Amino acid sequence: MRSDTTRRAPAGKAAVRNAALAWTAMLIATPALAQTAEPSSTAEPAVKQLQQEIRERDALIESLARRVEKLEQQVGKRAAATPATRTTVTRAVATPSAEGTQPVQPVTFPEQTTQAPTPLGPPPAEAPPPAAPPAPGQFEVSPEAAERALERTLVATGNLLVPTGFAEIEPLFAYTRREVSSQVLFNVNRNELFPALDVRLGLPWESQIEAALPWNFNEQQVTEAVTSPAQLQSNRWGNAVGDLTISAAKTFVHESGWVPSVLGRVSWEAPTGPLRSNGVPMTSGFNRLNFSATALKRQDPLVFVATGGYAKAFEANHLNPGNQFNFTTGAFLATSPETSLRTVLSQNFVQDISVNGVTIPGSNTVQPILTFGASSILGRGILVDLQVGLGLTNTAPKYQVILSSTYRFGVTGQ
Repeated sequence: MRSDTTRRAPAGKAAVRNAALAWTAMLIATPALAQTAEPSSTAEPAVKQLQQEIRERDALIESLARRVEKLEQQVGKRAAATPATRTTVTRAVATPSAEGTQPVQPVTFPEQTTQAPTPLGPPPAEAPPPAAPPAPGQFEVSPEAAERALERTLVATGNLLVPTGFAEIEPLFAYTRREVSSQVLFNVNRNELFPALDVRLGLPWESQIEAALPWNFNEQQVTEAVTSPAQLQSNRWGNAVGDLTISAAKTFVHESGWVPSVLGRVSWEAPTGPLRSNGVPMTSGFNRLNFSATALKRQDPLVFVATGGYAKAFEANHLNPGNQFNFTTGAFLATSPETSLRTVLSQNFVQDISVNGVTIPGSNTVQPILTFGASSILGRGILVDLQVGLGLTNTAPKYQVILSSTYRFGVTGQ
């Protein structure tokens, strides 16, 4: 029976389990052997064989552990090129006991996280700190956005120049109402309508040339001043081409600190239109040479402008309409990137009129006009502008309305 119990057991877990059962049965069957100080000669071969099997089992476990470690290393190399993964490793470990050994128990190790290596290269740029919010009652406008509509409006009103290599075409329509009261016999009321076409071309050296040609439609009504209600004496219409105006402008000073930008302009009005049409006096037929200088100062989103000028009038058909001094000041506001508003005060001082070289005393006048305007960009290169002017004296126009649209395009492939 001992020889049967000491038969070699299979490898692995079954061998270890059978060896332990055989050893326990032997101890129960022969209690006397357990009480002796030394084991008998017949038990020694079984003990040695059991120890040999335990050593083989330990060697097998150690071999498995090495294979697991090798696999872990291979998995770690593969995970180096992939995002972090989580790996759970289970090893078989034998737990010793007083009776010998127990069956192999699986032990689960904590989860390990394999992190992808950090790519080499310069550290990422730090994000700039967020800007402090504006104080109550204040708002921020970037210069690029504020000048989109504002710059176009300043060019259209003659306070800036067209950039080099670009051109602008501006068709416009204007209506002016004049009421000239007479304390003698008659009152004269006029409705003046004139469509016009302006062209501007930007040149090198911060300069530009301009040309404008209107067409005049004038209605003149003459009423009696001494009757009530007023009796209409005449009502006539006249229309004809207006005077061609050619101008050249250049920027001389750029804004720096408290010094404003300064540009100069010289223009000539050629008498291409008649003095009268159908008996109605026209606003044409005279040679005029104009000189002006414009100063511009920015305080974004505001722009302040001031213009001073002088116009020399030349006699035509024995009539000289008088030289003129004019002064204009205004403020432009960019209310949004696409829209701007403005308020402009223009004052025109006309000297005495002379006929056949004889000056008519008291014929000099002052014609101030307060103008409110708004302009907006409707599309690429298209600016629409509306302005309404109110006369501040009896000799000034009662009011006027001007609607225009400006189209900008490149002429040198820019």
